[in-house]
Parts: sequence; C-alpha cells; structure tokens
Amino acid sequence: MTFQLIFSIVRARWIVATSVFATVFAAAVAFTLLMPKSYTANASIILDIKGQDPIAGMVSPALAAPSYLMTQVDVVTSNRVALKVVRDLKLNEMPDLRKKWQNATQSTGDFEAWLATLLKSNLEARPSRGSNVIYLSYQAADPNFAAVVANGFVKAYLDTTLELRTAPAKQYNDFFDANARALRAELERAQSRLSDFQRNQGLVVTDERLDVETARLNELSSQYVMTQAAVADSGSRQNAANAQGDKSPDVLNNPIVAGLKSDINRQEAALEQLTTRLGDQHPSVIEARSGVAELRRRLDAEVRRVTSSVGVGNSVNINRSAQIKMALDEQRLKVLKLKAVRDEATLLQRDVDNAQRAYDAVVARMSTTSLESQVNQANISALEMAKAPSTYSSPRLLTNFALGFLVGLILAVAVVLILERLDRRLRGSEDMDALLQLPLIGSVPAFRKLAKGAEVGRRLSFTRSPLRALTHKTAS
Repeated sequence: MTFQLIFSIVRARWIVATSVFATVFAAAVAFTLLMPKSYTANASIILDIKGQDPIAGMVSPALAAPSYLMTQVDVVTSNRVALKVVRDLKLNEMPDLRKKWQNATQSTGDFEAWLATLLKSNLEARPSRGSNVIYLSYQAADPNFAAVVANGFVKAYLDTTLELRTAPAKQYNDFFDANARALRAELERAQSRLSDFQRNQGLVVTDERLDVETARLNELSSQYVMTQAAVADSGSRQNAANAQGDKSPDVLNNPIVAGLKSDINRQEAALEQLTTRLGDQHPSVIEARSGVAELRRRLDAEVRRVTSSVGVGNSVNINRSAQIKMALDEQRLKVLKLKAVRDEATLLQRDVDNAQRAYDAVVARMSTTSLESQVNQANISALEMAKAPSTYSSPRLLTNFALGFLVGLILAVAVVLILERLDRRLRGSEDMDALLQLPLIGSVPAFRKLAKGAEVGRRLSFTRSPLRALTHKTAS
C-alpha cells in the first residue's frame, strides 16, 4: 500500500479521520488540563570513595568497585531508609494517612510498610554519569511536602549508612570485649602459675645469665683453669729442682743462695792467696778453709730448703686444684638441676608470653572497633538539600499536547484503514490494474453541480486522446 493510496483513503473518509483525531486530541487536552499538578524537589548526595578511612588508615577496596555506586542507589531506595523517613517525619502518626491505609487495604498488613512503599513510588534515585554523585527526586502535589520528603530521604540515607558502618563495629566490639576478658583471665592464670613455680623453686629470674649460681660456676671454672696452670708450673719447677737443685731457677733466683755463692767465691779467692803465701798448714789457711766449708754447708742447706719449698708449693697447688675441681663438679650438678628447673620455668614464661600477645592483639582490635562504633561521620555527605520548587513539573502541556496530536493522528489513520479494510473500494488506477489485470485507457472524473457549464465541459475533456493513452499504456 503506497502513501498515495493511504492519502486517498484518508481524504475519502476525512470525516471519520477528523472525528477520531479530534476526539483523541481533545481527550489528551482535557486530561492534561484536568490532571492535578505535581511538584518535584531535587537533592543530591556525594560519595567520597578515594579518601582514606581515618580509623583504619587505608582505602577500602570495596569503595573502588564499580558496583559501589549502584549499591548506594539501592540503599537509598530501600525499605529501611523509607521506614526511617516515615518515622522521622512522623507520618505514621497522621490519622488521615491511617484512614487512607484502612480504606485501601482494609487494615491488612503493616501501616508503616504501606507508607514506605507509597513514599518510594514517587522517589527517583539515579547516579551521575562519570562522577560520585547521586541525585534524588521526589514528586508530590505539595511543593513543601516534596522538599521535606526529599530531605528526609537524604537524612535517613546518611543515618542508615552510618548505622550500617557502626552496627557491625559494635557487635565486633562486644565480641572482642568478651574475648579480651577471657584472655586476660588466662594471662593472669599463666602469670600466677609462673610466680608460684618461681617462689617454690627459689628462682628470682629465669635468665641464666643473671643467675648467681651460673656466675659462681663460671668463677670456679676460671679458678680451676688458673690452678691447673699453677700446678703445671710448680710441677715443672719441682722436677727441675729434683734433677739439678743447684741449677734450678728457684735456687738461682734465691737471694740467699746468691749471697752465699758470692761469699764462697770471695772466701775461696782469699784462701787461694793465703795458701800461696803461707802454705796449707798455716793456721790462717786452715781457718779460711774451715770458713769456706761452712759456707758450702750453708749453701747446700739453703739449696735443699729452696728445693723443698718448691715441692711444698707444688703440693699446695695440687691440693687447691683438686678442691676447686670438686667444688666445680658440685656447682655443675647444681647448675644442671637449676637449668632443668629453669627450662620448666621457661615453658611457663612462654605460656605467659603467648597469652600476653593474644591479649594485646585482641585489645588492639577492640580499640579499633570501639572507635569505629563511635564514629559519627561516614564517607557520604549531602551535596545539595532540596528546596520547595516554585513551578510544577507535571503535567507537561507541550509534551502532552504533542503526544495527543501524534496519537490522535495515528489512531485516525488506523481507524480509516480498518474501515477501508472492511468496506473496500476503488480508489485509483492501481486498484483497477490489480482487479482487472488490464491496462487502463482513461478515466472519467466525478460529475458535480457546477455554477458554470464551461467548467463541466472542461472536466469532461480528456487531457490526452484515448488512442495516445492506449498506446502509452500498451507500450508501458
């Protein structure tokens, strides 16, 4: 079906088309004019998804997720926020609204839930493209009421967001508090066991470096090493004295022995001079020889005394080394027993340290959750609060009129085409070609009453001869 044929059908049934168009357009105009006016209040909320959390000191990975903004839109339009708006604005205390609820639902269901659903039906929340702003729009018949409800949704959303953050923190804080008390009791029991054990065993400290017994063992070890060196030295000196007493270092270094040897040498020199001058039997020579012999006896006695003193010193060193070794062995056994006791004390100290670390970790987490439970600011804030609009947003006259015009035009054409389908008529040469399957030679115009006969004659005349028309149709 061509556009020319449709135009012909509409022109033939213009009365029906005009009636349908006028009816639809008039209905649209009447509906628009009679439709109650409504006002739309707008507010906006901004989300800070890149700033650091002042409590945790880091940016939450969930804030950077693409779905975070849409999640916040769902929170704004949730029943929880709507119920909070109902309670904050005290709409549930208005008798008129309760009466409407009773008439609409026959007192079935929850009144506040019905009010929340009613408020949500006029609320629109949409995220801004390319930014972190959420726009809220609320439509109502009263501009002041629209602004109040829009601001109520903003406030309820901010409060709900804060509750969603602090409520889990409060629960975790209670959980950590209970665990902290239990861990503290366990820490006190571990410390009590360690203290009782130290008191019963006489331990002052568990660090063996600060223990008196260990220090004594180290001192005895040092003394034993020194006595062993002294025994080795005195033994070698005694052996040397026993083998060659007069050549022993102790004998050679003895001042008495040295003095006696000096006297002997002097007396021998004098004896030799006297013997040379007076002879062997001279009384002076005999007296000098007796003096040298006496000096040699005294030298031998002194050498024996020094040699015996070296042996006595060696014996003293040996006895002292044996005593120190015995004391060292006793102290070593005592330290080993003390070490076993100290190992048990170390295990108890380790239990105390583990309990202390667990308690400190829980206290640190409890401190963080306690701060989070007391926070009064979220990462969301109101960008613009709604104000009462001065002009209505609905109905839109031009939009409704244009829509009524377009719908009326479409319905008019549709009705005309339906009527044409039910009562088909010949509207042009194309219909003749399709019906007869023969070429069209000419057409006779419709005769109408004209004021002038010349006009009638002109309409009956052919614009071209039948032969030319037939030839043209045949050729085509």
